[in-house]
Amino acid sequence: MTLDILKNLILNLSMLVIIAQLLTKTTFIKQFMFSYKTDIKSNVALAVIFGLISVLSTYTGTDVNGAIVNTRVIGVMSGGIIGGPIVGMGAAIIGGLHRYFFDVGGFTSVACAISTFTEGVIGVLASKYLKRNEWKKVDIFLISALAEVLQMIIILLVAKPYPAAVETVQIIAVPMILFNSLGMVIFISVFNSIFIEQDNESAKRIKLAFDISEQCLPFLRKGMYNKENMDKVTKMILENSKDGGVVITDTEKILSYQCDVAALGESVGGRHLPQIAQLVIGKDRVMVAEGADEGDIFYEHLKNFTIVGAPLHSKGYVVGAILVFTKKFKISIQTDKDFVDGLAKLFSTQLELAEAQKQRELLQKAEFRALQSQINPHFLFNALNTITAFCREKPEKARELLIVLSTYFRNTLNTNQYMIDIYDEFSHVDAYLQLEKARFEDRLILDIDVPMDLHCRVPSFILQPIVENAVKHGAMKRSAGKVSIQARQTEQMVTIAVKDSGYGIPQEIIDALHNDTLDSSKVGLSNVDKRLRSIYGQDYGLEIQASSEGSEVTIKIPMDKGVEVDENSNRG
Repeated sequence: MTLDILKNLILNLSMLVIIAQLLTKTTFIKQFMFSYKTDIKSNVALAVIFGLISVLSTYTGTDVNGAIVNTRVIGVMSGGIIGGPIVGMGAAIIGGLHRYFFDVGGFTSVACAISTFTEGVIGVLASKYLKRNEWKKVDIFLISALAEVLQMIIILLVAKPYPAAVETVQIIAVPMILFNSLGMVIFISVFNSIFIEQDNESAKRIKLAFDISEQCLPFLRKGMYNKENMDKVTKMILENSKDGGVVITDTEKILSYQCDVAALGESVGGRHLPQIAQLVIGKDRVMVAEGADEGDIFYEHLKNFTIVGAPLHSKGYVVGAILVFTKKFKISIQTDKDFVDGLAKLFSTQLELAEAQKQRELLQKAEFRALQSQINPHFLFNALNTITAFCREKPEKARELLIVLSTYFRNTLNTNQYMIDIYDEFSHVDAYLQLEKARFEDRLILDIDVPMDLHCRVPSFILQPIVENAVKHGAMKRSAGKVSIQARQTEQMVTIAVKDSGYGIPQEIIDALHNDTLDSSKVGLSNVDKRLRSIYGQDYGLEIQASSEGSEVTIKIPMDKGVEVDENSNRG
């Protein structure tokens, strides 16, 4: 008898898994699961589907002493867990009523009808908890097991005669509790695969946004009003995204467009802003257009496409919009919204930086030119990744970090002064450290001890490479690390010490630095050392102490070697 029960349960579970696989491939199910709000018709339709699953489970069950061993709980509870109250209770009513009329007057018909309704209630009550905890398999198993235990208790309480109920429960309890709980885990996991698929697609699109942004960097540096470069940008987006069309606008007109949409070119050339662009710019947020007024230039195209638009910013103001044509009637538009929004944010950062792109004229010293070329593009993308992570949960923090990032690159790229006030140099370092602190959070500890009255002139960009080395190759080589900056001034000397808690700069690198044989990947340290020696003399190169406990790099600026004191420096 037990073997027959197990065979029947395994066959039923296999059948339900196949049904779940088929359901998750349907557009209706996907749209329902990705919708934050669903209409009553969709809920009723889904309740009928899960109700029919429970009915099928009753039909395919096996009779044991007048009771039916079945997988009905899976259809009823999964309806509540996946679809919510209307779906869960609807499925429970269908499944419970069918179980009662399937065997009217039967030994367990009333008890099983009551337990079916109870299982529907449990599924509904557990729905929010399970979704909040991302449908953990252990939780699903335990809640399903609890529902099956309650079913056995209900049979014992309701089914008569009592000795027959006890005998039946002894036979069916263990296999039904274990197999139906396991079946619930498998059944829900199949539906969860829809979200895993969506997450994978989102990850691909986010990576695509960064890849496109990286490819577009050379063109975005020249600003929005270089048509040739903007055309290259829109073409690059279209080729990589495989969407139907891409349009970039300022606040008054279309600047550039590329399309695979028939006749879009003829309708766009030289035209004013479409409605969707006006909405995006006016409301300063991501917008989706499924249609437009008859007079709009995209009226015909929105019959077959959906447009996702996001604002472009510079200096805190909306300066334009990026519009992307996607296929209409997609299961979920959220992935495209995230993609366009991320792309717009990355482009906005680059467009703001474009206003400071005069580095070719400003790089007047050979060492300074080599040092600025050391700026690591990975730092930019790490910073943008960090800012993107804050965008949804902490938008104000993200806005602050964008300003800091802009300040950092403006200081880096937009200076024609070879000697600057030390306070300005520390401001540049502070912007860098704020971005790294946001990225590494509690892993990075900073200890800055710089007197406010410290006042002298130093070579520009002399400290940041040392600090970056301390963070990147020092402190962050450990699971958590510390970077300390200490500055002191006497009548003869300004001394700046940068210390990290890493594993120490290897001795061979220190020797190569002093012997001027350091390889090109360490150009930052090498240039700082060379510039110090060329300005102040051979005795004023970098002083480095290193051990397994970390490194300390010291810069000394002599006050009697032509270093000017700028009493009018701006102290923000």
